[in-house]
Amino acid sequence: MVAVKKFTSMDLTNKLFLDEVKCLKQVKHENIVRFLGYCPDTQLELMEVDGKLRIVEEQKMLLCFEYVPNGDLHRYIKEKTYGYDWNTRYQIIMGICQGLQHLHERRIFHLDLKPANVLLGPRLQPKIADFGSSRCIDNGQSKIFTSNYSGTL
Repeated sequence: MVAVKKFTSMDLTNKLFLDEVKCLKQVKHENIVRFLGYCPDTQLELMEVDGKLRIVEEQKMLLCFEYVPNGDLHRYIKEKTYGYDWNTRYQIIMGICQGLQHLHERRIFHLDLKPANVLLGPRLQPKIADFGSSRCIDNGQSKIFTSNYSGTL
């Protein structure tokens, strides 16, 4: 089973999509959701343009990831406030830190880490997901400049 994230041409540009793919291809770690591949696709859609129905070519881009069965950490925090012992919580925290360390060693910065972007595997092992705001920086680059000062809610 796989998880598919679909973008339309309105969501991002080809360059942003390919930049995200480039970042994802570099990452292989047990605490990061595994990237399986991508597929750009073009479909014809019937849309209203200037009051007339027209056939418009719409570009869609798909990212394929491993399926992680237990949902995100945000849901578990909300539903299981008193449910986990300290050791389980510690293992989740350590897994997130190890995943982040792996990303940072490859000069990849997530920039939107939050409980909703951490998925939980079958044995509650955390997997960092959603690299839509991430940045890969070159070895010669020492700073990241973004026009967006915050992540998503």
